[in-house]
Amino acid sequence: MADEKIPSIIRDFLKAIEAKDVDKAISFFAEDGDWTTCEGVFKGKEELKRYLKWMAAVGQEPKITGCGNGIITQDNKAFSELMITDTVMGRKVEYLEMDAWEFSGDKIKHFRVVYDRLLICKQGAKGWLQKSVVNYIIKQVEKGLH
Repeated sequence: MADEKIPSIIRDFLKAIEAKDVDKAISFFAEDGDWTTCEGVFKGKEELKRYLKWMAAVGQEPKITGCGNGIITQDNKAFSELMITDTVMGRKVEYLEMDAWEFSGDKIKHFRVVYDRLLICKQGAKGWLQKSVVNYIIKQVEKGLH
């Protein structure tokens, strides 16, 4: 597939994610496509559908904005840098996401997503107990850094 078609496919896929249109989002994947995230690896349309339904249930108002490098393509591969804002557990969260895409024809074959889950937890934590636990974990991980 030509490099110039990939950004359009990616943008249309991200619009389906924002709209929480699970069936439309699934249609962008190859039958044996996979999505690797912090939550696990989801292979094939049934697992992808389960993951997308979970995403739609957890996030209330997803907004995806290209930033930084935007979408970079080479042959059948792409990289995208996105800013995600959403409401999770009643709290606004914002985080940077880096995505690696591989296409088979005009379908997503492999999709790898990297983002900071701990940052999302820190922003989404409610009450003193949740905030204390998240901050304790951060302090332990960063011990000796500051």
